[in-house]
Amino acid sequence: MARREPVYQVVLVLAKSIIGAQGLRVDYRGLENIPASGGVLLAVNHTSYVDFLEAGLAAKRAGRWPRYMLKAELKKIRIMAFLIKHCGAIGVDREHGAESYHEAVAALEAGEAVIVYPEATISRSFELKEFKSGAARMSIEANVPIVPVIVWGTQRIWSKGTQRRIGRHRFPVVVEVGAPLRPDGDDPVALTARLRSAMSEALDRAQRGFPAPAGEDWVPARLGGAAPPPDEALRLEEEEFARRRAEREAKRRGDDG
Repeated sequence: MARREPVYQVVLVLAKSIIGAQGLRVDYRGLENIPASGGVLLAVNHTSYVDFLEAGLAAKRAGRWPRYMLKAELKKIRIMAFLIKHCGAIGVDREHGAESYHEAVAALEAGEAVIVYPEATISRSFELKEFKSGAARMSIEANVPIVPVIVWGTQRIWSKGTQRRIGRHRFPVVVEVGAPLRPDGDDPVALTARLRSAMSEALDRAQRGFPAPAGEDWVPARLGGAAPPPDEALRLEEEEFARRRAEREAKRRGDDG
């Protein structure tokens, strides 16, 4: 950790500066549920492009320097490549994920905290999507707990399908941390189900009393907002993935030609 700490300190200052500049009022709850030492997975819901800031600051407030599991393609962005390298982030290649999986397990076995997004991609509905089993498999293999973490409110700032609201708005944000889940002999399917249930309960707690203006694009349809319901959000996501695949294939054919 000593090698990464100077860069982490810079990133920490930047994260605090960004949140301060926006005037965000972040309410951190349940930080005592993050173990002070030992390997731990922090499973975070994914509703925006900026929820990683609040998740990382929550871990730091609990005394941990987390390692993020991030999309490998972010390495193509120079500043992100620098941060991934020097902050020990784990690049995830979705087509060849074994290497990143084993790197994360090794980090957990070495006593580190790792942030993972079980939904893999942003939820356009702002409801919990179906979970991938990777978090559960890592927890079982490394024999470490999973801590459910909900970040709620950042989708109002910058997300898919919403108006971007960058600036000083003093928006409220809740970070709700649930109790750790031990593997306890579960198979990946059972542990994934337990994790999703725990995160659903934490999401309900985070939303309780949180503003939900009717018709707003960042408010789930279930709460009277204009965000697409889960089935429509899934259709939009599948269309996006199909378009990206077609673009990659067209580029590959162009390169071959």
